[in-house]
Amino acid sequence: MNNPKIGWFCTYTPIEILEAAGLEPYGVRLDSGKGHEDVYLGDSMCSYVRSCLGGALSGEYDFLDGVVMAHSCECMRRLYDGWEFKRGDIKPGCLNLLDVPRIYTERSVDFFASEIERFKQSVEAVYGEISQQAIIDAAVKSLHTSRLLSIIDGARKRHDTPVTGTKVQEIMAKGMKTNRDAFNTELETLIANLGSGDDRLSQPRILVYGGPANARLVEAIEDAGGLVVYEHMCNGIRQIRANQNLKDDPIRYLARSYLSKPPCPRMIGEHGIFGLSRLKRIAQEYKVDGIIYFTIKFCSNAQALWPMFKDVLAGVVPIKMLEGDVSPDINTREVHSFVKNLSRRLQQHGTGTEG
Repeated sequence: MNNPKIGWFCTYTPIEILEAAGLEPYGVRLDSGKGHEDVYLGDSMCSYVRSCLGGALSGEYDFLDGVVMAHSCECMRRLYDGWEFKRGDIKPGCLNLLDVPRIYTERSVDFFASEIERFKQSVEAVYGEISQQAIIDAAVKSLHTSRLLSIIDGARKRHDTPVTGTKVQEIMAKGMKTNRDAFNTELETLIANLGSGDDRLSQPRILVYGGPANARLVEAIEDAGGLVVYEHMCNGIRQIRANQNLKDDPIRYLARSYLSKPPCPRMIGEHGIFGLSRLKRIAQEYKVDGIIYFTIKFCSNAQALWPMFKDVLAGVVPIKMLEGDVSPDINTREVHSFVKNLSRRLQQHGTGTEG
């Protein structure tokens, strides 16, 4: 018998609580193709949340037993409002709206731990008690996932990287919808078979930064002749979290683990600034030749961060800002133009990253 599936929408959702309850987390991360069905949220909402609500209204997520939402931005809060407003027409109910701090401090960890405890209680009210040991076991497995993904990602620093960005996107998409044990086994098999890749010195090495990016963005970059070596996106490297002390209370462990992970544009304060400064080191480590900054239209967090992002990364490598949505459509002309210009720079200088 299959475990009930619970949908989640944001990478700041502590899915270990769901796994500890014997549930199967299911990442609702891509375009449902039903965004036009949403007539409630309004045109000023991002295409991702409109796709989520439109899909729910059209029965796209009827296979889910429930969903959990993280208040990661105002658009996500409005998704919760719309979901609750139309709950009579939407099959999976919302188990919890999780409030996520925008800074990483000891006080924010305290607050987020209390929110995760509240989330745990809401799950227990429906599916039964969750033991502390079950949370620890789930945390150990998710930490193992992060270690495996880090090994794969580390191999991409090489000039003969054995895995393309398109392949990594396939891996990440599958992991958001696959049983944890099965996914870890698949990652272990992939690592065991990682060999030497083709010599890719002639391909511009590109870092992609953004929120829930267009599913075809990485593919479009590589179709244009580039090689994506790092995805600092909600469906990319932000799934990987640093090793924290599991000897702590497991709820507090989860709070610290999620708040300290590579920050998305919603995060402010020292951790947000640290995330940007760290990108400079990443660009050097991965020998990045260019950066594409992708923002969904009406994503206020990503658009507000852009001026600071540009200032911090100025002079490191060329940067291209693209605005779009979560649909399969992508501005291939702009992508091809940027990759072509990077290729020309490589030919002129005869090497990879300058500086």
